[in-house]
Amino acid sequence: MNVPTNCCIDIILRAALFLLVLNAGQASAAEGDPAAGKRKTVTCNGCHGQAAMKSVPSLGGQSPAYFVAAMIAYQDGVRTHATMRDVAKAWSLQDLKNFAAWYAEPLAPAAELAAAPPSSERCVACHGADGRDAVSPDVPRIAGQKVNYLEQVLREYRGGSRLHAVMQQQAADLTDEDIAALARYFAGRAGLQVK
Repeated sequence: MNVPTNCCIDIILRAALFLLVLNAGQASAAEGDPAAGKRKTVTCNGCHGQAAMKSVPSLGGQSPAYFVAAMIAYQDGVRTHATMRDVAKAWSLQDLKNFAAWYAEPLAPAAELAAAPPSSERCVACHGADGRDAVSPDVPRIAGQKVNYLEQVLREYRGGSRLHAVMQQQAADLTDEDIAALARYFAGRAGLQVK
């Protein structure tokens, strides 16, 4: 009989907490006021509003439920990025809903139409064929995301420094070439935008 290690238990607990937070955020994410969210984005725009910041994700077009759940996960320490944790703690749940409503604007047009790399087959079950139509609110849209950011997070999942049981398993055997091809492909789809 295999006994789960502390690492596995930690991953399972983090995933369960994220899903609980997501369900709470999903029920109420639609209650945000986009105008109120836009008024407070000066803090966010310093990083997320800059196309030149390649390792920072684009937020424009992201699912409101995913956005709220991710920010609550930073507040609760489930996600461990120090800067994001401190920024997220400064905002109320209503502020987060307002930001989510602001960022949930229409998707950007496609940058290019490259053929899907073979390794993208593992992505479509959750993120959708073009990375736009995630199967559930706990899965982010990745279409249109910055190439460097996608490469960074896939390497973090592969290396185990970014925790998510499904993503770690999916990224475990990706080569650097696979990661680069996936990042270019999904970045070239109509989707997220710097906002």
